[in-house]
Amino acid sequence: MKIQKPPRLSRAFGRSSPGALCEPFSVTTTFAGDRCTVVAVVGDIDLATITILVECAETAILAGGAVVVDLGAVTFCSGVGLRGLHRVQRRADEAAVPLAWVVRTPRLTRLLRGTGVAGFSCHRDRVGALAAVG
Repeated sequence: MKIQKPPRLSRAFGRSSPGALCEPFSVTTTFAGDRCTVVAVVGDIDLATITILVECAETAILAGGAVVVDLGAVTFCSGVGLRGLHRVQRRADEAAVPLAWVVRTPRLTRLLRGTGVAGFSCHRDRVGALAAVG
C-alpha cells in the first residue's frame, strides 16, 4: 500500500521562495517475512501528514507481528509529528507488539531518545531493526 500527497506548503509556510515547498510525502507499507511489517516514511512529518503515518502504523500494529517504522528518509519532524510518533509507540506497547525505528539522522535520533516519554528502539538501518524485532 502506498499513500502519496503532492508537494505543499509546510514548515516553510509564509515563504515565497521555491524552497518553501517541501518534499512529497509518502508512506509505504510492505511485508518483510511472515510476521513483520515495514512502514517506510518519506518527507516531512508535520500537522498535514501525521494522521496518515499514524493510521498506517496503527494498522500494521493491529495486524499483529513485529513492526519496523523506517524514518530514514524523513527530512523534518514537528512537535505534532513527535506526539504522533509517541502515540504509535504507546499503541505498540499496549498491544505487546515489537516495534523498532530506523533513524539515520543524529538530530532525529536525539529528538526521539531525548524526550524520555517512550522507549524508542532506534537503529541506523533496516537490517538492524528487523534483527531487533525478530
